[in-house]
Amino acid sequence: MSTGARGTGATDEGPRSGGTTHRGSGLSAQIEVERTAFTVRADLTLAPGQRLALLGANGAGKSTILGALAGTVPLSAGRISLGEAATERVLDAPGRRSVPAHRRAITLLEQRPLLFPHLDLVGNVAFGPRSRGSGRRASRDLALEWLERVDLTDHARQRPYRLSGGQQQRVALARAFAAGPSVILLDEPFAALDAETVPRVRGMLDRELTRTGTTAVLVTHQLSDAWDLADTCLVLEAGRVREQASPEHLVTAPRSRFGARLAGFGAIEGETSAQGLRVEGVLLPGRPDPGSPPRRGVRALGIASPTDVELLPGTADASLASVPGRVIGVRASAGRVLVEADNGLIADVTTQRATEVAGQGLPVVGSRLGFAPRSLRLVGLDVP
Repeated sequence: MSTGARGTGATDEGPRSGGTTHRGSGLSAQIEVERTAFTVRADLTLAPGQRLALLGANGAGKSTILGALAGTVPLSAGRISLGEAATERVLDAPGRRSVPAHRRAITLLEQRPLLFPHLDLVGNVAFGPRSRGSGRRASRDLALEWLERVDLTDHARQRPYRLSGGQQQRVALARAFAAGPSVILLDEPFAALDAETVPRVRGMLDRELTRTGTTAVLVTHQLSDAWDLADTCLVLEAGRVREQASPEHLVTAPRSRFGARLAGFGAIEGETSAQGLRVEGVLLPGRPDPGSPPRRGVRALGIASPTDVELLPGTADASLASVPGRVIGVRASAGRVLVEADNGLIADVTTQRATEVAGQGLPVVGSRLGFAPRSLRLVGLDVP
């Protein structure tokens, strides 16, 4: 997998370590990790300064990939290296001793800040460069510079317990960058923050990644994080890469079940035919996705925007090309109602139409209704 790079030519000079501005390193990884339920497999190739988002349901293998890159999860097979061909530094490879986590020049930023409670903010941030061999005074000066970058200079001598959750995460972010990593790994770094704090911290992270040119791998469940921070997205399902796309493409034309759900589309599985997708004996209209057309007569996904799905009373009606579904979710907003079915389809209809179909009031969870997509976009189940 190779991504398209963001511009990394910053206009202002970043914090210095050893007199030079640090820049991200290229990353190449062929990862295979055996787990109890399945084997996680992924190939990654990032140029310096590029950013990758890993998305998928809980347990899909995202954090396993981060752990393998960080050196905390051993590979069953594969190879991980930093740098370009002429200056490559191998971290993991068959027949070689794995480089330990603290010597990889890779920093992991987790959901929780994990600050040292007995140290003030200067001490916490200075720990990063100190762990990489910088002297006490140089590390302190760099810590103060980074605290200024994250707008926490006034709290420099305070202990972490006096800070809000958002402030603590900004300290953790400063500590991660102060270490001058070649690659920074971000494991849902905004998950513990409130909705009002997330945009500020995310914007700060985006700014510093751009300014320092640091290569990054981000794990997230939020498409907004990928949109703001990533060049390319990988969608994982049960340890396998099911989709590789830019954030823009993932928003507009997802090609996986999880990607479709993340972007607000419905997705139903069936068997392809010349006219569409056959589901439970009903032929639903559809056309192959031009980028990943499935073969005829194979299992495939049919993806549809909720606004392109009609809601009908009762069960399936072959003449209307509808399929039955048990309602598993109902959301009403601004005169519209989203009705989600266990078959994967979602219908976005007016409140009036929803009440007409339900007979009285809005549809209720557990009721069975008909879902009729006007047209499905058909994609193979083994994309990419």
